[in-house]
Amino acid sequence: MKDFILKYLFRFNPNTPGQPLLKSFNQLFPGATNIEWSKEKDGHFEVIFRVNGIEQIAWFEKSGKWLKTETNFKIEMLNAEVREKLEKFGQIMSSIFIEKSENDASYEFIIRDSFQVRHIFITDAEGNVSDRRNFDEGELL
Repeated sequence: MKDFILKYLFRFNPNTPGQPLLKSFNQLFPGATNIEWSKEKDGHFEVIFRVNGIEQIAWFEKSGKWLKTETNFKIEMLNAEVREKLEKFGQIMSSIFIEKSENDASYEFIIRDSFQVRHIFITDAEGNVSDRRNFDEGELL
């Protein structure tokens, strides 16, 4: 009810990002297009957008503090060494590069093995596997 009153009586939508957040986003992603914002249940904002045709998703605090970005990498965008390490497990079907505000970077891969079973691999920025689970069952392997 509160959101309804704010939105329609005062023409203020509490689910849209404020100026500090928009400023932070525009500084970090100046070439962004196709921008779609949403507010998460935990109060953080999620934004889906494209930069140079590549889809990205970023999370921010309402204050404008950037939390993390996930970039949907095309296979040919992967570092050759990282790609080589992961192709030993099977066919790389998708890859997401994850950057966090703590200067932490990792990848999430979906890889299909020779038995056509899909697995999720979590690696560090160099492609060293830290976690692996069955994609369909969400089980740790």
